[in-house]
Amino acid sequence: MRLGIMSDTHGNIGTMQSVADRMLHEFHVDSIIHLGDDMKDTELLNTDGKKLYAVPGMYEDAWNDKNVQHRMIKEFDGVTFLISHTSTRDSHDRKGDMNPERARSKFKADVLLHGHTHRHRAVESADDGLIVINPGHLKDAHDRNSPASFAIIDVNKGNLSVKFIGLDNTLLGEEFFDLKEASIRNE
Repeated sequence: MRLGIMSDTHGNIGTMQSVADRMLHEFHVDSIIHLGDDMKDTELLNTDGKKLYAVPGMYEDAWNDKNVQHRMIKEFDGVTFLISHTSTRDSHDRKGDMNPERARSKFKADVLLHGHTHRHRAVESADDGLIVINPGHLKDAHDRNSPASFAIIDVNKGNLSVKFIGLDNTLLGEEFFDLKEASIRNE
């Protein structure tokens, strides 16, 4: 299964759609995930019928809508993902919102996807083996000293690979994780 991950579009609709088109036609993703700021941008996104998952950023109107989940748990090819805008609880959270810092212990997530910082990264937590991935941002060509980027995640038989792609098609980084090993360390 292949996932296209984007975040922090901040109204940059043209770039967001261009990246989605690449995800769909160049990388052949099965689903697209938008990690907030601004979730409302996805209302204009053409995904060619592929499934789209989106969560709001905490300064969006959708964050205050009681009918909109701040975070969600989804399983893709046997791997459990916690999808969130932030990697930690936030003062804007509602009572009862999932705590991303308990993704592994409480929600049995293998992977935490988040945005917010505008910096791409993929790391494995030394504490509990949780894989934490941020695709970067699509706000501008550069923001917060980071180039615009998105992520392509391949989930295959307990393995997870992440590629960070810049707008100019530069491979900004690549990580590989053996989720079976992480599971063994966590037991």
